[in-house]
Amino acid sequence: MDIALIALLLILSAVCSATETAFSSCNRIRLRKMADGGSKSAAKALYICENFDNALTAILIGNNVVNIASSALATVFFTEKFGSGSVGIATAVMTVLVLIFGEILPKSLAKENAENFSVLMAAPLAAFMFITTPLIWLFTGIKKGVVKLVGSNNEAPSVTEEELKYIIEEIEDEGVLEEQESDLVRSALDFDEITISSIFVPRVSIEAVELGDDIEDIKELFFKTRYSRLPVYEKDIDHIIGVIHQADFFEMYVSKGKKDIAKILGEPIYITESKKISETLKLMQKEKVHMAVVVDQYGGTAGICTLEDIIEELVGEIYDESDEEDTSFVKLSDNSCEVSAELSISDFLERWELDENAIETERHSVGGWIMELLDRIPEEGERIFSPPFEMEIHMQDEQKIGRVKITFTEEK
Repeated sequence: MDIALIALLLILSAVCSATETAFSSCNRIRLRKMADGGSKSAAKALYICENFDNALTAILIGNNVVNIASSALATVFFTEKFGSGSVGIATAVMTVLVLIFGEILPKSLAKENAENFSVLMAAPLAAFMFITTPLIWLFTGIKKGVVKLVGSNNEAPSVTEEELKYIIEEIEDEGVLEEQESDLVRSALDFDEITISSIFVPRVSIEAVELGDDIEDIKELFFKTRYSRLPVYEKDIDHIIGVIHQADFFEMYVSKGKKDIAKILGEPIYITESKKISETLKLMQKEKVHMAVVVDQYGGTAGICTLEDIIEELVGEIYDESDEEDTSFVKLSDNSCEVSAELSISDFLERWELDENAIETERHSVGGWIMELLDRIPEEGERIFSPPFEMEIHMQDEQKIGRVKITFTEEK
């Protein structure tokens, strides 16, 4: 009789251990899907997961009670059979039995079938939680008191952003997500951290028209750039007053009457370099515009930012039939490449599969980084060393860097 009771208590210990592991490691998304499909047990299991502190307290109460009871009965059984000197033997035997059959095996099995076991045990656990409610309240109160005593009452989020990124990497490695899909998810997570300073087109690269420019010159600029929109300035580029759309311009161009681009100007919006691209996207959606003027700390034009620039941070480079082949990054060999001076540092590091901290600079572009290293305008063909990079400069003109050949002097 004693042996049968001890065996029953071991089974209950195994159930408690398995239940604890199942509920702590189950996938809530799968449980929610099962609950949405009409499973009441899954809905109950999901509720327990969302109130796991109380469930864990109940499970630990049950597990400790059955383990203590089984050890006590085993001690009585051994002392009756073999005398008082067998207490140590009883302790050793029960430790091995509880460890193997009450902990290791049930927890291993429960982890492999976490959702199914959680659904199976949802009703019994809910009933046990109801029975032990007073004890749960007591121990929960003690826990809260201890937490306050040690000065920490802030609950951490269940999953941090870094942990979520790690999960994405894990499920990509397991083949659940394709590389392109996981890249999109990672981009979405980083989206809120990126500022306009990382993506805008600098003023030296702006293609714009002056308010009084000849209509034929504007037409030629549209043909040359193949842009759908062009900013319009008055007097100088620091005073951008609007944006003209290609469709509106050519509709006016073929129409009769006076050709005045002031009549087709769209209202610009002005943003700072420090503005988040997520906030800028919302602003563009609200104002129904596709281009924003980026202003510097003095109120002058720092550059422009388009809706396409922002979307590309999510989905990568967007090409259409009018785009020319991208030559901003050209791989020359296993340890060298040629890049545009306007290529962003982050894009360069990403394309060459380097750590995002491989280059320490406050500048946004490769050209800006080189100017920071030299603290002057480089000369044509000049070579710069910044381990592990060796750079050869090719100037576009006397003041502007055009392209840079970068060689790695050591293995990546």
